[in-house]
Amino acid sequence: MKYLWYNIVKSIVKVGLFFTHKKIKVFGTENIPKEGAIIFIGNHQNALIDAILIPTTTSRNIHFLTRASVFKTKIVDKILRSLNLIPVYRLRDGKENMEKNIAVFNQCFEYLKAKKAIQIFAEGEHHLFRRILPLKKGFARIILGTLQKYPDLEIKIVPVGINYDSHLNFPSSVSIYYGKPILANPYFNVENPDITFKHIINKVSSELKQLTTHIEDVKKHDEIIKKLTDLNIDFLNPIETNNTLKNLSSIIPTKKVKKEKINWFTPIHILTKINSFFPLLIWRYLQPKIKDIIFTNTYRFALIMTVFPLFYTIQAGIISVIFNYKYGLAYLLFCIITGIITTKTTTVTP
Repeated sequence: MKYLWYNIVKSIVKVGLFFTHKKIKVFGTENIPKEGAIIFIGNHQNALIDAILIPTTTSRNIHFLTRASVFKTKIVDKILRSLNLIPVYRLRDGKENMEKNIAVFNQCFEYLKAKKAIQIFAEGEHHLFRRILPLKKGFARIILGTLQKYPDLEIKIVPVGINYDSHLNFPSSVSIYYGKPILANPYFNVENPDITFKHIINKVSSELKQLTTHIEDVKKHDEIIKKLTDLNIDFLNPIETNNTLKNLSSIIPTKKVKKEKINWFTPIHILTKINSFFPLLIWRYLQPKIKDIIFTNTYRFALIMTVFPLFYTIQAGIISVIFNYKYGLAYLLFCIITGIITTKTTTVTP
């Protein structure tokens, strides 16, 4: 029954993501083990969107390690736990709460023993940099603790590169690259462990740097991004982008001018905006109040999942009462079609 609820919500979320993104491209799903204990480790550049892209593009039922601050009330706590979310506590949540992570880690040990899948963003924080931040030790501690308790268990890590053409604009496109699984066991000496975990951290970090754009020079990050943008680099293709980065110093930084194309769907875009006037008004009110801009697409996704369909449904109900239910259904179909066309044909700049 639990998995039924999980899969129903997963399907609904996939619809929301469909209307949030222009394109969602997935590569390397053949690298995901169909069974066994695995840990998905991805980069983290888009708040909640990152967290829901991995489970909605795999067939595995995934347990998420999520910051404890979102488990604010008993109702929210119950709902989130029913969807496989697990609270993890950070120093900013208060030192008195850090001991609770012992129970969280023990829970993860048992999930892995049961040959389930866990999802972790090992950078430890979300960010807007096109690079992999130094990885935290949490995932390695979970693996070590599991192997100390169950030494014969085989654990694999699947690195995941999540790439956006734009982090903040709508509708952005995204590509998800699943790397080849890493057998974690050889990196751990259960009896005499290296608590720096440098070898497994370096291995996972190295794999992630191949699956997403990685700009090593932090000080010149913005300058390099501008160069790549001027070259019309496709940030959805990390392999091509990283190859360009290797030779960037030898490339003459002349901007390639894209030939402007007429967007024949512009009239439909305008019609969609007019039809969505009130939901867009709510968005205009909320957007300036978003304290952490990395949550921009998270808020946008939430509105697409709630306010927009609610508004269209109310409109359809009014039309059905005034005219006929067939006109109400026709209006809903009109909303869906224009929404799809607008999302899939709007031009986005990085």
